[in-house]
Amino acid sequence: MAVDWNYFDRYNSITDRFMPARGEGETVASQIVTAVNKLIYKWYNDGDVYDNTHYLPGWANDLSSYANWLASHAEGADSILRKIENVKTEEEYEDLIKELSDLCLDCGYLDKYAIPKDGSIYDCKGPYKYEAKDDDTEWY
Repeated sequence: MAVDWNYFDRYNSITDRFMPARGEGETVASQIVTAVNKLIYKWYNDGDVYDNTHYLPGWANDLSSYANWLASHAEGADSILRKIENVKTEEEYEDLIKELSDLCLDCGYLDKYAIPKDGSIYDCKGPYKYEAKDDDTEWY
């Protein structure tokens, strides 16, 4: 899979401003940026998706908590994330990730989330699932 990093370069200033040095940060905005960047990174580097019960790329780690947190804390994210139910190709999943990035990695959008963090992006239950297969090994 060839990665169009130029597409994601537009978010460098957002990442610089909102991404914590470690962890999920202390604001909802930093949690949003961390969760979205985790989904981007794990897709392009490992082929991992946030719900392997609908789309099976062959290998997946448990990223469902990030998507579940975004769905419940970032306005508009769930309507994009739900599209995974219809994703059939790598290109369609990449389009979904780009659409999520376009929504969430925007200064105006994030400025309204400059409030204390809410919950944890690392431990959030919801509709998106990861199902380990007998031959899968989870890597974090």
